[in-house]
Amino acid sequence: MEIKHYKRISNLIGFLLGIFVFKDILDYPLLFTNLSESSTNNLIPQSIFILGSMFLIAFYATILQNIKKRGVFIRRNEITFRYFGFVILFLGLLSDILFAYFTSDRPSGTRILAILGGTLVFVSYIFKIGIKMQEEQELTV
Repeated sequence: MEIKHYKRISNLIGFLLGIFVFKDILDYPLLFTNLSESSTNNLIPQSIFILGSMFLIAFYATILQNIKKRGVFIRRNEITFRYFGFVILFLGLLSDILFAYFTSDRPSGTRILAILGGTLVFVSYIFKIGIKMQEEQELTV
């Protein structure tokens, strides 16, 4: 594919990811309630969820820059997948636990965030295998 097609596809993925994240944030009613009506304990899990969502968007931007500049199966991409995956997985699980502890309502986005983090960790191991295969292929004459 040409670079123009990669840019169009990456812009579409980024737009859809942004819609998913912000729709899930806006669906949860604590953002728009009066702070005097709700306790500040409700804001703790919500802020952790928003932080995890921002890490997801930062991961997306970072991995696209790495792929455009350097290639796909490189150590930097594997490390990016692994570290961002663990952070997103941790923040998703932490926000899910805190939502269960502080409120009786558990938004589905927290579980989805944890699942996406786990998927990124899994993909990092696939990248590790791909890097080994690429190195073996480059050494084969």
